Amino acid sequence: MKEDMDLIKKPDAGKIIFNIFIVSLTILILGCAINFYYAIGYLFILIVHESGHYIFAKSLKLKVVFGGFTPFGAYIVHQSTDNCKENAIVAIGGPLIGSILGLIYYIIYYFTGDVTFLVLSFTSIVLNLMNLIPVKPLDGGHIAEAISPIICYIGLPFILYLLISAKRLKEKVLSLAILVIGIYETYNFTKKYKSDSYFKLTKSNRVKFIVSYSILLLILVLSAVYLYNTFNFHQLFKSIMRYK
Repeated sequence: MKEDMDLIKKPDAGKIIFNIFIVSLTILILGCAINFYYAIGYLFILIVHESGHYIFAKSLKLKVVFGGFTPFGAYIVHQSTDNCKENAIVAIGGPLIGSILGLIYYIIYYFTGDVTFLVLSFTSIVLNLMNLIPVKPLDGGHIAEAISPIICYIGLPFILYLLISAKRLKEKVLSLAILVIGIYETYNFTKKYKSDSYFKLTKSNRVKFIVSYSILLLILVLSAVYLYNTFNFHQLFKSIMRYK
């Protein structure tokens, strides 16, 4: 999710070609390494998550477009918001709609017995849960702007843990980038929180965001714990991979 009114324009040919390349490469890599159902399902996770942001931005009558895909995911570009309330509403839309997709994948697995959809359910839940870590540029960081910088300082150690525990280079690079940006954004947020009118919010609205964020976070945590403790995902991933 990005804020920039100037970027809201039709994509040029180069950008379209780049998006086609990223999508094709993702399908090729995941399709060959795991299976093509998982590859398409994974792309759908990214699209649905960004659709959540898109729908909530539209509900606020903001100009918004689908930005495209990157090697790390997908994003939308929307008109700059007037206050942290609007920004937080747009931010929470992605994980909310994304978590519903995780449930849909689980329901499909329940009725079909296709393990690929169970793995997709777990993937969707974990990705959306990680996105709720209260550190910008993650969605949780944007939601935190409507609550307090204190929870950003709680979120930073989680990013550091992900950086240390990451086994793949891509995960380490992404975690390091988020940590660096997160430290900078949290510092700025702390400085401006009490003086900048952008962060002014009524107590009732702040409570609503605390409750909404907490409920969504709790649901995703409980869902992830349930799936992780009920199924052996190491074996499940192994069972759907083409190369054992």
